[in-house]
Amino acid sequence: MKVSFTRKLLLLSILVWLPLEAAWAQLYLTPQVRPRAEWRNGYQSLPNGQDGAFFVSQRSRLTLDYKQDKVQMRFSLQDVRVWGNEVHLKDVPSTAMHEAWGEVALSDKFAVRLGRQEFVYNNDRLLGNVDWVQQARSHDGMVLKARWRGISLDAGGAFNQEKEALFDTHYSMNNYKVLGFLWAKKQLGEQLSLSAMHISDGFQRPDTVGGVYFRHTYGLDLNYKHERVQFNGSLYRQSGEHGSGKKIAAYLAVGEATYTLQPFQFTLGTTYLSGMAGHEHKVRSFNTLYATNHKYYGFMDYFINVPADTRQGGLHDNYLKTTFSPSASYNLSLDYHYFALAKNLRASETHAGTSNRYLGSELDAVLQYKHSDQIQFSIGYSSMFAGSSMAAIKPGDASAYADWGWVMVNFQPRILLKSFEKE
Repeated sequence: MKVSFTRKLLLLSILVWLPLEAAWAQLYLTPQVRPRAEWRNGYQSLPNGQDGAFFVSQRSRLTLDYKQDKVQMRFSLQDVRVWGNEVHLKDVPSTAMHEAWGEVALSDKFAVRLGRQEFVYNNDRLLGNVDWVQQARSHDGMVLKARWRGISLDAGGAFNQEKEALFDTHYSMNNYKVLGFLWAKKQLGEQLSLSAMHISDGFQRPDTVGGVYFRHTYGLDLNYKHERVQFNGSLYRQSGEHGSGKKIAAYLAVGEATYTLQPFQFTLGTTYLSGMAGHEHKVRSFNTLYATNHKYYGFMDYFINVPADTRQGGLHDNYLKTTFSPSASYNLSLDYHYFALAKNLRASETHAGTSNRYLGSELDAVLQYKHSDQIQFSIGYSSMFAGSSMAAIKPGDASAYADWGWVMVNFQPRILLKSFEKE
C-alpha cells in the first residue's frame, strides 16, 4: 500500500536519531536519484507507423541499513514516476516500500531474514530484482540461511494474500500465491563452483476456492574460472501443472565462454528455452519465472516475458558480447544477439504462422562513465533488425527500422550516519 512520502521520511528520520547501544553498530543511509530519458521507436514491439515516444522516468529511493552484532535491518522507500504525470498542486501519494526486512544470526552458521526483500540468485537468471526497471522487484517472505564448510544453503518462501480475511484464503491478484525455493552452492576449489536450485510456485485456480496449481523448476549452474578464461553452464527442467490444466515438460540450457585480454573482454554464448509447436498434450515452453531478462535477452526487451513474448514457441538466443574498459572510470560494451524460435508456430485466428524460425538480430551499445562513487552516467543505443517471422509474435511492421536510445544519471552516495565499536 502506498502512503505519503513525508510520513515515511519522518519515520526514517526518527530511526536515524535513535540512540544506539555502546556496542559495535553501524547505520548507513543511501539516497538514490536516478532519472532516465528514453526514446522508443520499436522498443518491446515492432514499429507500427506511429511516431516514436520520448519521456523521462525517475526513481527516487531512500535506503536505511542498520547492523549491530547479530542483527541487520533494511528500510527502502521509493517513489517512481514519469516527469509530468501529476497535475500541479495536487497531493498524490505515490511512495512505496521496496524493502523492509530484519535478519538475525542464530549462530555463526545460521541466520533468518523476514520481511519484504529481494530474491537474487545465480546471476538473476530465474530469481532477480530487475533493477533496470525503475520499480524493481521485491517479495514478501522469509529466507533461512546456512553457511558451513564452503557450502552456502538458502531456503526461502512466501505466502501471498491480498487482505486480512476472516475466512478463506482465495487469492485473486495476478501474482503467485505460494513461492518456495531451495538454493545450494559449493565451491569446488578456487576455480570451480557448482550450485543447485529448486523453485516451486503455486497459483490460485480460478475455478475453485482453495485449489492451487504448482509449477516446479530445478537444475544446476556450473562456473569455471582460470586466469583469463571463464565457462558457465546451466541446465534447468520445468514440470508441474500449467494454468491450462496441462502438464509441463520444458527445459532451459545455457552455455557460455568468456575470454579476458585487458582492456577487452569477449563472451560467446547460447541460450535455449524450449517451446511448443501447436496443440500438444503438454506445455513445453519454458517460463523464466522471476528473472532479470533485460540482462540476458537483448536490452530492447522483446523477450521480457518468456514464454508469452514468443507465443509459447520458445527462444534460441546466440550472442556475442564485447566489453572495452580502458580505465576504472569508462566502460564500453557492444552486444549482438541472433534470435530464433525454438519451434515454428502454427497460424491462429489472430496471428500468422511461421515457416522460418529466425526472428531477428539486435545490437546493443552502452557507454558507462563513473564520475565518482556517488555519481555515474550511462548512455545506450539499440537497434532491432527483425525478420519476417517477428511479425507473428509482435504486432507491427517487421521491415521498419526499430531503435531505442536512453541516457541515465545515477546519484547514489552512501552515508555513514553512526558507528560505534565495542568497548
